Amino acid sequence: MSAFPTQFGLPLLTKELIEQSARKRTYILRVIYAIALYGTTLWAFYQQLGSLNGSGLSILGQGRQLFVSLAWFEFAGIYVFLPAMTCSVLTAEKERDTLGLLLLTKLGPWTIVFEKLFSRLVPMASFVLLSLPLLAVAYSLGGLEFVDIAQLMWVLAVTALQVGSFAVLCSAWFRTTAAAFLATYLLGTVTISVPALVYQFLLRPGFEFWFQFLLSAPAHQWLFSSNHPRPIIMAFGPSILTGGEFSMNRTQTFLDCVVMTIPLFGTSLLYLALARVVLWRRAFVEPKNVLLKLFKSLDGFLHQANHNRLTRGIVLIRESVALPGYDPISWRETSKRSLGTTRYLVRFLLLIEVPVMVMAFWPASESAIRSGFAPAYVAGWCLWVVAALVLSIQATGLIGVERSHQSLDVLLTTPIESDEIVRQKFAGVWRMIHVLWVPFATLYLFQAWWEAWIGLPTTYWQRSAEVSVMFTVLRAVLAVGLYLPTIAWFGFYQGLRCRSQTHAILVTMTVITLACVAPPLLSWLLIPPQIQLYPGYPQAIPLLSWLSPAVVLSALPTSEESWVLVVIHFGGVAVLYLWLAAVAKRSFAKRVGRNDGVFNDELELPVAPLPLEDRLALLRRGKIGMRVRNDLDPTDSI
Repeated sequence: MSAFPTQFGLPLLTKELIEQSARKRTYILRVIYAIALYGTTLWAFYQQLGSLNGSGLSILGQGRQLFVSLAWFEFAGIYVFLPAMTCSVLTAEKERDTLGLLLLTKLGPWTIVFEKLFSRLVPMASFVLLSLPLLAVAYSLGGLEFVDIAQLMWVLAVTALQVGSFAVLCSAWFRTTAAAFLATYLLGTVTISVPALVYQFLLRPGFEFWFQFLLSAPAHQWLFSSNHPRPIIMAFGPSILTGGEFSMNRTQTFLDCVVMTIPLFGTSLLYLALARVVLWRRAFVEPKNVLLKLFKSLDGFLHQANHNRLTRGIVLIRESVALPGYDPISWRETSKRSLGTTRYLVRFLLLIEVPVMVMAFWPASESAIRSGFAPAYVAGWCLWVVAALVLSIQATGLIGVERSHQSLDVLLTTPIESDEIVRQKFAGVWRMIHVLWVPFATLYLFQAWWEAWIGLPTTYWQRSAEVSVMFTVLRAVLAVGLYLPTIAWFGFYQGLRCRSQTHAILVTMTVITLACVAPPLLSWLLIPPQIQLYPGYPQAIPLLSWLSPAVVLSALPTSEESWVLVVIHFGGVAVLYLWLAAVAKRSFAKRVGRNDGVFNDELELPVAPLPLEDRLALLRRGKIGMRVRNDLDPTDSI
């Protein structure tokens, strides 16, 4: 009898849950999610019922509005949080080289996949359970039935299963957590849109035949109406709940809700089956530098194209292979790194500049330019995303790559001060920033030309074209000059703080996203609409929104305050940039475990009488070594 609980003890799931319970960030995320859940839902409920006057009895029967707001927030939480929580379940094992040991155990592939999946669904279920008090409040207000709550819980569970299964598939396929993270979010939209189109145009006859025996008559008639067939909603969890609940005059039963989620179950099982198939095949994938491979392929193509009758193999820029006389770390970063050499930086510039030029020269109507949806403006947002991602990867890898290649100890033993090491390590990053200046200059010059050509109207100055051009140029210079190095220094600090480069990249991109999204969202949630229309507020935007770089980059010179707020915003960014650079330099030695040789009893330490080995050891440590360098006898030998 004792073998029964041992056999079905779910050891991998138990291990994962115990590890998560021991992490401080588990409870921090739970508190943040609870604050966002209760704050957002109650604020939305207040906005919906704020117009009701009279006695307190007027809010009776309004529980459905709170229920709808809560349901949408829960679905948003699943689509936003669950992929980030699940995409590392298998890639973390690959990065720690422990997946091979896991595959050697008695656990089968299906067991590993399912236990890894449920190790993330259980914490997500705890997030969903935080909404039960709000559901109780909504139920007590009336206008809501128990079957509505049951349908919400069921659709949330099936949606979480679908999202988590796809994240496990990405984690099984990709080698790193960063790649799985990006694929889960970027390809996640495809996993919803493609099945939806298949259900709508290919499988509708089969669904209509079989579902007539499973669905109730009103639900079947609404779902497969001859005028507007709607099987497309069965690929998207929120549409199953809201579509069936409100479009069918609330005639959907719980059984109808369960039947309509069958396609979601089917796609979830498909993702899990694919994850089980690729688990072994992608378990020991060799690391590949995709960007370097692309550059080498491009080099081969350009080399063949260069050998023609006209150019005859002429090389304009030749890479120097001479050893450095000074700044050896800078030489290594700019000569031996993929994104540090001039040849590859030119290739990278062409890969970015050509699409930017195409988007800039793409014809656009005057209305599109005025509304900000012209191709040049869309290319600007895409360019900022690419620049943030490239700088984050490069800056976090300055120390992360040294750790992964086990060369950090060799770097730290060089007789160079810590501040000088940091300065020289940033040589490649500064080269990349200078390269990014070219596409940004191209893009913003085209935007300024467009604004001067059409004369964007403003409510402050009559000379709208000149004002718009001046505002665009000033904002572009400050943004490119401050945002890019700030992102680089923040990524470098995260690379120092985090043990893996993947974790550092995720933290950096998450903070950048929150910096762009959180201020306007908080201003919308915390500032009532009646005080957002103070005179002098540009475009009725609250001051809190101007903390966001996204708001600043899309603002127009509609008043004097817009100029002042832009200058104040970039002044704060400049202070943040200087502070991050100082913190990164000051904490470098502590984060990497380097002793700079600072002693409190320096005056009592004899320098000259020390043996040669001890003096060389002090020399390698930094500042003290620089002081004893003159005391070394040039005739000594090791």
